[in-house]
Amino acid sequence: MPELTESPAWAPFDDEPLFVPELLLGADQMDAVVSERTGRYLRQVTVARGGVLHLACAWNALHFGFDLALGAYHSALLDPEHFHAVRPAEDAARAAIPVGAFIRIERGTRWLWAEAVGKFGVSRDCDDDGWIPAARSGDRAAFLRPDGLWGREETLVADTSAFGPPSAVEVKEIARLRRSGLLDARGHITSTALYRTPDLPLLEDAAFYQRYLLTEARPLLATGPLAGLLDDPHDTDLLARALASSFDTVGHLLRRSPGLRTWGPYAVAATDTAGLPRSAVGEVVQRVHRARTGPPRYTATWPLLCAAGDAAGARDLTEGPNALVSLATVNFAIAGRATEPTAQVDLRIDDLWQQGGVWRAQQPPLPWYADGADPLAPLGIGHREHTGSLPAAPPPPDAAPVRQEPAGESSAPPEDIATPPLQEEVRSDEPVPVIEHLDDSLAVYTYCLLARHIDDGTLPLPASVREGLAESPFILELHHDGDIDDPRAPQELDLTDTALTGATWPWSFYPGIRLTVTVPRGGRRLHAVTTPLDEPLHLDDHGPFAWDCDIGVLRRHLGLTPQEPERQPSAPRQTARAGYAPAVDSLCSLIVSGLRRHGTPGMFDARSMQGHRLSAALFGPGPVPPQLMWTVIHTCEEMATRGLLERETGAGEPDLFIWWPSDKASTTRRHPDTLECQVLRSHVKAHYVPPDRRKLPPGQQASDHARAAYARWRIEMLGPEADTTLPQGYTFVRGHRRGTEQPPAWHDDLTECT
Repeated sequence: MPELTESPAWAPFDDEPLFVPELLLGADQMDAVVSERTGRYLRQVTVARGGVLHLACAWNALHFGFDLALGAYHSALLDPEHFHAVRPAEDAARAAIPVGAFIRIERGTRWLWAEAVGKFGVSRDCDDDGWIPAARSGDRAAFLRPDGLWGREETLVADTSAFGPPSAVEVKEIARLRRSGLLDARGHITSTALYRTPDLPLLEDAAFYQRYLLTEARPLLATGPLAGLLDDPHDTDLLARALASSFDTVGHLLRRSPGLRTWGPYAVAATDTAGLPRSAVGEVVQRVHRARTGPPRYTATWPLLCAAGDAAGARDLTEGPNALVSLATVNFAIAGRATEPTAQVDLRIDDLWQQGGVWRAQQPPLPWYADGADPLAPLGIGHREHTGSLPAAPPPPDAAPVRQEPAGESSAPPEDIATPPLQEEVRSDEPVPVIEHLDDSLAVYTYCLLARHIDDGTLPLPASVREGLAESPFILELHHDGDIDDPRAPQELDLTDTALTGATWPWSFYPGIRLTVTVPRGGRRLHAVTTPLDEPLHLDDHGPFAWDCDIGVLRRHLGLTPQEPERQPSAPRQTARAGYAPAVDSLCSLIVSGLRRHGTPGMFDARSMQGHRLSAALFGPGPVPPQLMWTVIHTCEEMATRGLLERETGAGEPDLFIWWPSDKASTTRRHPDTLECQVLRSHVKAHYVPPDRRKLPPGQQASDHARAAYARWRIEMLGPEADTTLPQGYTFVRGHRRGTEQPPAWHDDLTECT
């Protein structure tokens, strides 16, 4: 890559800042020259750091100023007191550390500074030959510990040279840390990572780091330029939007940068085998791509890489940050085999996180949800098959149509034939429940009713939801905008092994109609919600059908020829916000129905209610568990961000959420596609120069006024014990808009963020 040597390296204290306002508005908003300069710098950082760079570390380089000439961060503005502390633990369990976090490893009175540059899961079920149970492939969940925390086995890769090459004393200290067990035999932090809530382990690494920057590392975030680019850096919601947008922009720059390839959240500049012997790489590829018959084999990359490296005498290539380069190199080599058009074995990546990558190998025929899918798109098939969240195989297009059942006739099996649980159903002509969300306080699943369920008044239950229910009887509230707006009272249902019985379904229900069922864990009040279609569905001469449904079930009921099934399953989208509990997308339709039914009427048929009252209205008049209440509130906030609700905040009052009918949306709501950009655009300072040190021309020195301003800035950010000495040859530039004089009062944007 000749451009890496032709252009001078960017210096954090000498050159104009690279963390510019356009980073908060998207890569398309950046000037071509600025975009090219930023992309070139990121390529240079990737090469300087060994050939691989995580998205979170790329953001760190821009925000905290990675000096290419030094090959490290400057510690002058990074207070190690705000780094994440890592100490020896008796049970090898310690607080989870996101990739990108600056850490200080403590042993006695010695501190060792480092940056978390990568992470992957380590399942104890994985064998040395790479074999891993299918259930672990795609599984990111943690287990509940007796102390109320959630644990997960992880390996964290730390770069101890991120703040400069280790001294001789620090090299000896690293060896002691290995002997003590804080670092494993390859220099990584392998331990049980502890999370406060079960939603945190489900976040991607970059999202987890953003959450960390907004909470524990907020003082560290305040020392960088991000907050100075905002009109109100104390607005946490605005800061969170700006942070997320800047991560998106950096990721976009990495993906389109010449000379870089991306593997998951990593940008890779290494070529060829990156130091690994070709024989070692070929051995790993061959063992992953072995031919087999019968069930698919799931093979993890990390144990094979370690064995191949040790056998080739290249153990150092699996130690420290070198491990990430070697993992990326091996995975790229396997990906080349997976995309060969003449391959006899279907090979595809199934999990990017567990064990550095889990590959799925199977001889044809393939299940329909894998056939034709991108082999480099991780689907997590192993875990999803284990949990029953993948639908059963659809019938072939030429299958004989199922006869239409006469009205009132039940298709239930004879009493002497045992019906298997729904999640173990193998009949290809029936739907299966799909778990949309499952945690300790709430379960949400979708199911498409068959004719016999409508006739018998039955609501099928997945086994995992059944296990968390209380004892009978149960109350079912049906939210169905039909009949016209059918006002049905809550119904009392009884529980059997696989279903709830005793429901009276509306006359407008038809086979295949899709219900989203919300079940509070340990509760007795359930909600079933139908989803109206934007345009009614017509099938040949039948219809209209006004609600979302399984078209295949409906066509079979009507005696119509089945359609060609879709080839790709839709994975449930799960979001999370900072706070008590995650937002749950599948609650959206229930929240809208709850607002329509229980909300306070307003102008233009709007309905409004405060978040905590809405959760009580949905889940009963008694006390609502706090986590369930915050799940509802955070889902409402997410809907407001997307433009599905409006949100009003009163002084000292909980947020008020407002729903408008769809025909009023064009005049009362902002378009969700442009909401984030509009919010940020109106609050980002144009051409803002953040406060920082600047190098002076040779022979010049800073004025006394600049030294005093620098001292005040350091004390305000880091406290009265901060080092306030301005280095020789540097001056201090206060935060100001470009093109205007620096204000007489020194920069104060960050005073409340520290």
